[in-house]
Amino acid sequence: MTVSAHLPIGAGDIVVRRLRHEDAEAFALGTEDPAVREYGHLPLSEYTPEIVRDQIDGVIAEGLADGSLAVLAVADRESDRFLGSLVLFDFRQDRAEVGFWLAKESRGRGAAAKALDAAAALAAKAGLDLLEARTSPRNEASRRVLERAGFRQLGEAIEERTPSGAVVPVLRFERAVEASRSS
Repeated sequence: MTVSAHLPIGAGDIVVRRLRHEDAEAFALGTEDPAVREYGHLPLSEYTPEIVRDQIDGVIAEGLADGSLAVLAVADRESDRFLGSLVLFDFRQDRAEVGFWLAKESRGRGAAAKALDAAAALAAKAGLDLLEARTSPRNEASRRVLERAGFRQLGEAIEERTPSGAVVPVLRFERAVEASRSS
């Protein structure tokens, strides 16, 4: 079962939904943020609205269709304004990895932790047991968000290859999804 059958899914005042063409400009702009560039480890070094729309119609649509990748939007529940992105990838029998970033102006309202709660509910509906996450030991904000969303740290930092291809020190986290707090 793929996660796309269970979208959109909300938690509090945010919703996790399919990425749409209308989100392309905000997505591309968000990837220019220095924190997203440093910690997001996005596959491409540059995103334009055209590239994002092409990905929505190509690799993102394909990943949602075959259940191998879910690049999603984090949006305000009331206005549907794009706040950032959440991605589920590296799907295995009982688990997947989750990554996230928020646009600078969307930070500080708890949206990332709520998006992770929604991701956990989505993973549970798709039959998964665990969500995994990685972050830089220097990214204290991401570490706090993961902990607030019920993830627990697994050991000390180790060197790993990120989705961008860089080899960097990372902290690994996991969360059982049956403990989801989303609505």
